[in-house]
Amino acid sequence: MASPVDLASAPRVSKSAVPSILKPASWTLLLLLLVPSLTQIWQLRDMPRFGDFHDDSIYYVTAKSLASGGGYRIESLPGEPAQTKYPPLYPLLLSVAWRLDAQFPRNLAIAAWISWLAFPAVMFQLPALFRRLGFSIGRTWLLLVLFAVNPYVALFSTQLLSEMMFLALALAAMLLVERSLDSEMPPRAQAFLAVAAGVAGGLAYLTRSAGIVLFAAVMVYLWTRKQRRTALLFAAGMLPFVAGWTLWSRMHQLPTNDPSLIYYTDYFRNQLYSLSLKDFHLYVWRNIDALLWGLGGLIVPKVTSSWFLKILAQVIAVAMVAGIVRMVRRGQGVLYALFAAMGAVLLCVCTFPANERLTLPFFPLALAGLVVEMEHFYETARVGLRHKDRSQRVAASGLIAVFALILAGALALQLYVAQVFMRKDDAEHHRARIAARIPVYEWARTNLPADASVLATEDVMFYLHTGRHAMRASLPPALWYREDRAGIVNWFTDLKPFARDHGLSYFEFSGADTSQGVDDEAAADIETKIRNHPDLKPLYGGSAATIYQFR
Repeated sequence: MASPVDLASAPRVSKSAVPSILKPASWTLLLLLLVPSLTQIWQLRDMPRFGDFHDDSIYYVTAKSLASGGGYRIESLPGEPAQTKYPPLYPLLLSVAWRLDAQFPRNLAIAAWISWLAFPAVMFQLPALFRRLGFSIGRTWLLLVLFAVNPYVALFSTQLLSEMMFLALALAAMLLVERSLDSEMPPRAQAFLAVAAGVAGGLAYLTRSAGIVLFAAVMVYLWTRKQRRTALLFAAGMLPFVAGWTLWSRMHQLPTNDPSLIYYTDYFRNQLYSLSLKDFHLYVWRNIDALLWGLGGLIVPKVTSSWFLKILAQVIAVAMVAGIVRMVRRGQGVLYALFAAMGAVLLCVCTFPANERLTLPFFPLALAGLVVEMEHFYETARVGLRHKDRSQRVAASGLIAVFALILAGALALQLYVAQVFMRKDDAEHHRARIAARIPVYEWARTNLPADASVLATEDVMFYLHTGRHAMRASLPPALWYREDRAGIVNWFTDLKPFARDHGLSYFEFSGADTSQGVDDEAAADIETKIRNHPDLKPLYGGSAATIYQFR
């Protein structure tokens, strides 16, 4: 077994050691790999899932504020506070859609195409990444195909989410760092690349605040390799972006101790407020469970809550990690592995469970790790196939057959999710849901006072359709981590104190918010209590939602 790699003595990789696969014919093939996501974005250009993630609608309403000259604000919230939680680069990009067409939801199609541009930016960098990880040209193309046709890659590249843009910038930063260590380059070129890597890292940080992990990973990587000049140049390129956003967000921070407003405006304080030392072990345990499921779920899509699929996904995630360890021991992918490891630790101690979306920035490395582990498994099984003992050969053949069946099943499931579920079943379900809510929005726009503030599950969607300020009652994470069903039901039904504290006079109820971890039993209890709530006076009832006034 290979010994652990010594970061300080890991070999430099010269440019000649990483031959490009992007010859003229290869460019054509690479462009063809964009077709699956292009097809999906064309078919779903009306963005029927917009608002499902909540973050996507927050990004878009802050983009609206930027485009209209209102500054970087959460325009949908009562009081329209400054947006000091999410860095501004991605909303600034989305603001182009509002500038080109101010009509919502018509401009969603423009925003979708703008957001999609991050996907080819990732695809054009992956060949260099996979070659640096030691893969042959054939295996590199295999990895490119597996990445391009993955249903979650298609989903997140066609929604208004920042993960794909963050991945593109993080890859650029890491590849530039590696290039800056090329011993064949002149010192001036090396210095330029190190600063450029820092700028790319800074832009990644302005896309997602988790980009601070990239800074830590690069500094550890360079410092342990005794590349301290390069480390300082990288820091000089990245830290101005970090300092600028930190200073601006502190200067514009909403002065409040209200947990619900902190949730909207301050990521760090929200973590501190939500994290309980008494329950810390629950957070870590459930986050590790979710992280493995989210990572493996990129291969085995989470179409049901089946325990079998969950265990299978987590086994695949463990195989991914094992393959990454094998690469690192060979001195390959050390920087990306550091970035992924630090990011995974952060996800394990945060106050929300990881999922496929949050693990997407690690997916190219994880996919490479899975291929490495598959090759190791196959080589081990081949030894068994040549064994003198017939039982050993039968056992090896059985393992290979089971493994092949699992992989074939995962690919078939991915094909079903990408071609049938996402593009047809799920899309039609969301379109029907939106159509049913339009009369509710029209009634609210016509009948509610212009200065009304509303408690709504999909608060930003309500604002964008009606012009009325809205907010949602975000579930305290401790209730979910403790599996406190009674506490969850009480939180979503004891609404009058929350409404009074936030100046909310109306309540739009479209069913229990399952996106916040409400199970079926709790959802049924919530809906029953809301329908019979003594503090709620029904004003308008539609097939999709009811609007109440607080008595």
